[in-house]
Amino acid sequence: MTKLNFIICVSVLFSTVLFAQHKVVGTVFDAATKEALEGVSVFYDGTSIGTITAENGAFTIVSEHPMSASLVVSYIGYTTQLFTNATGGLGAIYLKENAIQLNEIVLEPDTWSREKKLNIFRREFLGTTISGIKAKIKNEDDIRLYYNKQKNSLFAFSEVPISIENNYLGYVIAYNLQDFEVNFGAPGTFAFSGGFTYTAGTLFFTEKNLKKTSKRFLKNRQETYLGSPLHFMRALSNRTLEEEKFEIFKGKFQVPPYSEYSIESEEKLTKVTQKIKKLSVLYDRKEQSSIEVKEPTFYIDSYGNFYPAQALFFGGILGKQRVADLVPLDYVLEGE
Repeated sequence: MTKLNFIICVSVLFSTVLFAQHKVVGTVFDAATKEALEGVSVFYDGTSIGTITAENGAFTIVSEHPMSASLVVSYIGYTTQLFTNATGGLGAIYLKENAIQLNEIVLEPDTWSREKKLNIFRREFLGTTISGIKAKIKNEDDIRLYYNKQKNSLFAFSEVPISIENNYLGYVIAYNLQDFEVNFGAPGTFAFSGGFTYTAGTLFFTEKNLKKTSKRFLKNRQETYLGSPLHFMRALSNRTLEEEKFEIFKGKFQVPPYSEYSIESEEKLTKVTQKIKKLSVLYDRKEQSSIEVKEPTFYIDSYGNFYPAQALFFGGILGKQRVADLVPLDYVLEGE
């Protein structure tokens, strides 16, 4: 099968205004009964910065630096809420129970076995790197899989967060899956051509070992981060591409790293415009990738978080990254 292009959308919504304060408080209630909800997850999407609500539904969440990622309020059985301008006191937050259960969705019969669909889902969701191979989904029975023959696509649904134990990076990830599709492209004589994988959702990282992170995990995280999209975005925003071992190519020819980018500082965001549709990137003289823009202008915050997520398409090494290859947006390389 032809290798699939991959698009990963870490967050659905982003804020265009960074927070003036880094402390957010609120109280979560059931919208119908008005009773306080205890144990609701409140976190910044794609980070390890989060908390849960107390018995009275109250929470306080603090970030060291301004965040542009959405603040996620998530509770099993209820519709997730995302806040794009969370600052100070949010007051009362009312969560509504999910009105439609996935069991009620009528799907056309598909001819693929669950084992086949689950193997494809694991490969495209977790990835095939060493991190993806060592990562395990702890609640696979909660995942519904459906192959649509007409669209030649595999879809996945889950009413509860997908719990991932990453035994290579030492994280446990709660992934609220909002959209997943593997499109296999048009069937040809010998193999499928084209196709893509698309994943969208919110995710929260916690340490696998809350007492102490092993040196092995720290080393693996550093190796995973270096040359990643997060590393590239931070270097692009800070204008340190050369220092961080990234080289830019236009076609077959290397060009000055910022000749094809227009970079402007806007408050605490960096506005970036890629001047041509597709550029090639070489990291550390050996890892080849490409960056194609669907929208020429995008924004990067101080964490390296960029939006809109759908504006960029990564190919090559950068495009191989899956959920198991992610480090939190608040990950800091030793020495930074």
